[in-house]
Amino acid sequence: MRNSAQMLILTLLFIYFTGCALTPGDAALRAGHPEEAGMLYKAGAEQGDASAALKLGLLLEDGRVREETFGSPASWYEKACKLGSDPGCHNAGVSYEYGKNSVSKDITKAYSYYMIAAERGYMQSQYNVASLYSNHYVQPQNDVDGLKWMLLAQGAAKRCQNVPLCQWILNDPPGHKAKLKSRLSADQIKAAEALAISWKPKE
Repeated sequence: MRNSAQMLILTLLFIYFTGCALTPGDAALRAGHPEEAGMLYKAGAEQGDASAALKLGLLLEDGRVREETFGSPASWYEKACKLGSDPGCHNAGVSYEYGKNSVSKDITKAYSYYMIAAERGYMQSQYNVASLYSNHYVQPQNDVDGLKWMLLAQGAAKRCQNVPLCQWILNDPPGHKAKLKSRLSADQIKAAEALAISWKPKE
């Protein structure tokens, strides 16, 4: 559980500092006016800005603005996902996997949101999909597919090894890769490797 919490924190930090372009509301936030930033993010999100929806979700999750005014973090992550944000899809998945951000735990929804981003090449979601397979949370169980997603996530992580999150995925402290491989034959491992090599992200 502690490793999962660490992963969540690292993911949120990685998204917050590297995953967002400049958005109306950023200046207000830097100036110490989170409510004004929230209003600007909300306006942007309602006009179709995925980054604004994601940033409003993060602002709410950080407790810097109130849900009574803006709604739940998960609702804005879901909005960001629908608008095409991979971090939005990922954070919606995290919300449902852990039953946080004002939604109940729902592994099926978590998997669905992770898969949207994973299939587009989002490393964090690829890792989390692999972890769901590793923990037998996905039915029907498919350890070959789980290992494929782990190999893809770690392949992406090799390209950013100096980033703590990437190093965490490479090290895989929970041992998901070893767990998946332990349940597979040598031929099945080769099949997973072949799937990872031939995999192409969705447009």
